[in-house]
Amino acid sequence: MRKMSKLVILILAMFVFATACGAQEAPESFDIDLNSGSDGSIDLAGFEMIYEFGSNEADGVVSENVLGYVPDSQFADLAKERIREIENDYNCKIKINYNSTQRCHTFISLSYAGVFMCDVISGISDMWADAARAGMLLGLSDLEEYIDYKDENKWGNRSILEVIYYENDLYGLIPMGWPELNHSSFGYPLAVNEDIVSILGQPDPREFVENGEWTWAKFRECLANYTYTEGSETRYYGLSAHWPYYTEMFIRSNGDSLVYKDADGNYSYGFNTPTAIAAMEEAKAIWHTDLSHTIISEMNDTVEQTVDDFVNGDAVMCVAPTGYLYGQDARISLNVENFGILTWPLGPEAEPGHVYGIMENNNYCIAFSSLSSNTESSAIIINALYEPLPGFETHEEIKAYMEHNYFFDSRDCDNFFEMYLNQEYNYFHYNMRTQYIGFMENTSRTISQHYDSVVDIVNEIFTEDIMPSVRGIEAVWGSYGD
Repeated sequence: MRKMSKLVILILAMFVFATACGAQEAPESFDIDLNSGSDGSIDLAGFEMIYEFGSNEADGVVSENVLGYVPDSQFADLAKERIREIENDYNCKIKINYNSTQRCHTFISLSYAGVFMCDVISGISDMWADAARAGMLLGLSDLEEYIDYKDENKWGNRSILEVIYYENDLYGLIPMGWPELNHSSFGYPLAVNEDIVSILGQPDPREFVENGEWTWAKFRECLANYTYTEGSETRYYGLSAHWPYYTEMFIRSNGDSLVYKDADGNYSYGFNTPTAIAAMEEAKAIWHTDLSHTIISEMNDTVEQTVDDFVNGDAVMCVAPTGYLYGQDARISLNVENFGILTWPLGPEAEPGHVYGIMENNNYCIAFSSLSSNTESSAIIINALYEPLPGFETHEEIKAYMEHNYFFDSRDCDNFFEMYLNQEYNYFHYNMRTQYIGFMENTSRTISQHYDSVVDIVNEIFTEDIMPSVRGIEAVWGSYGD
């Protein structure tokens, strides 16, 4: 109840602001006959769907975009053509309101007050986790006649969508079939400056991944070999990293996951195992003691500082948020002429070939308002809207496009997509990440001492916030993590 009480307070505060701006009452509910012609066509009788589209400011696309794409780009033109086709073929109107993600807060405040804002909304996924818990969104099982929400190629697999499962249903979708939109919403591969690697006379680290040699020991070796001093000055550092991202990845590198499921189907917190503790010890030793001189970053450095250290050629490797690889803030791909993409090095207990990424938030998550007067028509429109774009109908075609336009080597593309398709949600929104990475901040305390200090809140978050999502996945798919 801790989380929900905070949510209610926040909602009430925002509602005061929203009502002061003069909101309208929810429209009267009415039914539209979904007329089908003899040719199977659908007539939505002039229905106007209001689609609130919140863009992530960090991507530089607050209002000037077409469903997340830069205006006049190839994909923006295809999206505009898709909208025209649907409006013509289905006899409907799609009214799109482009706003920042702050509009998500307005949606929650108005919905809480019973005030209609839109039929469908796209925004950051953790907001819809809260909205689902408060009953503001329609579960996808209610729309299964119109949307095949279990089509993971079109709408996202269960691990990517974990944030928006709740108790007995799924409450949001991600347009997996549209290129680029979701590729900047996960973490955290290692980017490597291949030109500097060559200058230092070192082998291409892609080969270590390819040959199954990308281990903690090899990572240590690379950090040392990539750190180069000229006199008293360090010319190149082995690594730049935002320490929470570095720690998140390391904790999972020995084969552990946040949610552990035993042979009897019981669930528990997964980062209190000997293998996870060993990964934490390794992360801590490299950063704070053994190889601290190879890392340019400080604990108080921002993400932007760590990325800029890599872009400026001061660090050979970087723990890279994918939002800096693609989109309008793609400072890595725009400024580093030859970079590679590596998965995370593995510990001795991880299965060979173990690959994973981190899902913290998705920027383009679609949800249906429970206050909509015609959710069926809205579902039909959204389902048609997010059909694969012409020329990009399959994952292989999207991957080929990304490889040609963004990557320097096919192995980079393979590594990137392996991480992308094997994400694990970190429950950042519910403050879980803060608990399990906190051991890095206090060097005088052991891993066990840190865990003892947070075990109560870890168990509370696990019970109140994680298990409802686990039960949601079980309800939809029959099992979790299988």
